[in-house]
Amino acid sequence: MLPITIGQIENALASLPRTPLAYLPTPLDEAPRLTQALGGPRILIKRDDLTGLALGGNKARKLEFLMADALAQGADCIVTSAAAQSNIVRSISAAAAKLGLEMFAVLRGEKEKEEIQGNLLLDYLFGAKVIFINTLDPYSQLSSDTMESIKADLQAKGRRPYIIDGRYQSAPLAAVSFVAATIELQCQLEQMNAKPTHVFLSTGSGTTQAGICLGTMLLGASYDVVGISVQKPIDFIAPRISEKATSAAALLGLRLDMPGEHVIVDDGYIGDSYGVPTAGGIEAMKMIARTEGLIVDPVYTSKGLSGLIGWVRQGKLKDEDTVVFWHTGGVPALFAKSRALEKDLLTE
Repeated sequence: MLPITIGQIENALASLPRTPLAYLPTPLDEAPRLTQALGGPRILIKRDDLTGLALGGNKARKLEFLMADALAQGADCIVTSAAAQSNIVRSISAAAAKLGLEMFAVLRGEKEKEEIQGNLLLDYLFGAKVIFINTLDPYSQLSSDTMESIKADLQAKGRRPYIIDGRYQSAPLAAVSFVAATIELQCQLEQMNAKPTHVFLSTGSGTTQAGICLGTMLLGASYDVVGISVQKPIDFIAPRISEKATSAAALLGLRLDMPGEHVIVDDGYIGDSYGVPTAGGIEAMKMIARTEGLIVDPVYTSKGLSGLIGWVRQGKLKDEDTVVFWHTGGVPALFAKSRALEKDLLTE
């Protein structure tokens, strides 16, 4: 029966392998000048940009469980795939180096067109073996096929590869980490005597949102979790979030289905496509930098923040509301997009 106690959830979490990679808990900070600038609800910021691993970000939480599972299975190398400026690849590369595992990164894009900057620069710095594939589709079959081919080649050489794929098989275990993160947030909210009405975050694969939605459901939390999609439309991503949350619950020994009404996604802030900055995102970047001295990246957290700003301006959030913006990190990508930002920043 739901809700269940924090102790019961923590006992279920403790049954899964976990290796420490993140500095936790991350702070929950007031954002008074951003609140004042928007003239709307009280805004708090959950600082997962400060998790520590490879310049921070929410991926460190997920990797505590994923890398522990890899080690438990005797893996000696990791195979993953994502965009050329992927935050998860950068984080996995760092975690693999820390744990003594070889890293193979299958990146979407054309090698000749990718500047060695931002996350890609860090991938190389951490020693990742980078393989480019000619597609930009986040759900490309070529991505999956290439990883499986690399895995087969490694196994033929006597290696023990472990695939991390947040789109598919790795998602439930990754989502579990954000059940733990939701407990962390709940404890901080109680210490601050804060009762949020909404939690906003950027949603890509939907794994982070799946974990937070599951955590709030288990705790009986009263706030809405709003995912601002940076990648796919609602009809594509919302069902996947529900599926990932349901599968994550099963890993915790719980049989429940994530109801569709518990998954809130706004796909109005994607812009031209995934990985391309938007005018609203750039405005959000400047606003939070100039009111709170905080950095959000140009294609992920900035779009999530632009969604929060949009909701305030559209009157969807009330002045008496309290909103948590979950800063999921991604800052290194800022430097890879400097040319896209240059005109806007230098012509003010």
